Amino acid sequence: MGWTPPSKFIVILTFILMAFGLFILIDMIFLSPSLLPNFELAGYHGWSIIVLILFFLTWFLFYLGVKLKGI
Repeated sequence: MGWTPPSKFIVILTFILMAFGLFILIDMIFLSPSLLPNFELAGYHGWSIIVLILFFLTWFLFYLGVKLKGI
């Protein structure tokens, strides 16, 4: 099974998702007056769930971009 490089679209999309996720994570951990509003989602900090989803989507899209030739 060979390796195929992902398209430029997938690379740019995964970079944007990762950058947005890192921005939210840095905002949650390091910034004392947070730039993002607080909200609860299923008893957890809502932004932490969004960060987990963004990181998973980044990994999954890049994985699909490498494994599938048409993406």
